Amino acid sequence: MLKALEYLCRASQAVSLEELARELSVAQPTAYRIANTLIATGYARVNGFHGGYVATLKVMELSSQVYSTFDLRGEARNAFRSVGMQFGETITVAQADGFEVVFVDKIRAGASLAFYCHIGRRLPLHIGAAARCILAHLDDDELEEYLGGELTARTSATHTSPAVLRALRTQALEDGYVLSVDEVDIGVSAIAVPLMDRGRVLGAAAIANTSTAWTPEDRADRVRAMKTAAAAMFGTVASGRGAL
Repeated sequence: MLKALEYLCRASQAVSLEELARELSVAQPTAYRIANTLIATGYARVNGFHGGYVATLKVMELSSQVYSTFDLRGEARNAFRSVGMQFGETITVAQADGFEVVFVDKIRAGASLAFYCHIGRRLPLHIGAAARCILAHLDDDELEEYLGGELTARTSATHTSPAVLRALRTQALEDGYVLSVDEVDIGVSAIAVPLMDRGRVLGAAAIANTSTAWTPEDRADRVRAMKTAAAAMFGTVASGRGAL
């Protein structure tokens, strides 16, 4: 059972029943029973687009003891407080909860935009910089599942076109950050970077101000600072273009 789960976790795409049976050196009926047990316990699901089996995010619970000493909010505060102080702006930290993000911390470093975002606020994955950072790191099937659902708008600037969101995802992965302008609240812009650990997105951090406050140079400065802080959290090197 654990060998099957490990195989699903390592796989870069959905695993067919034949592949699973071959990996486990068992007959296909046996592999089918194992897969159904993993599905029944919530650790795997059938890939609705192309068939086969994929591991679910519940697998993360198996490593909870390993990551219990890693406090995302505490580490983010340590990494991003100096960025907020540098610019006198508020930074928020968000994590995924299904197909939404929930804001789990606010790092106040100035008087600007105290109203911007309260802890506990939820947004769909296609709305706002932090949310779209996390959306960009869904796998292809998850992305298409999400884009196939209802894409609501909060403002006239919210992106709701699947084609546009796919293009923005590509851009986010290339650039290493997301810029949103008026998507969540009219008059508010934000720059977000993903919080990545060994290829896994744990959340996103965003810095915000009024949409008229930042020049292109101001935005570029914040992109560089945010990416550097995110990389420092995990001892990595910032990636992407880092400029607008």
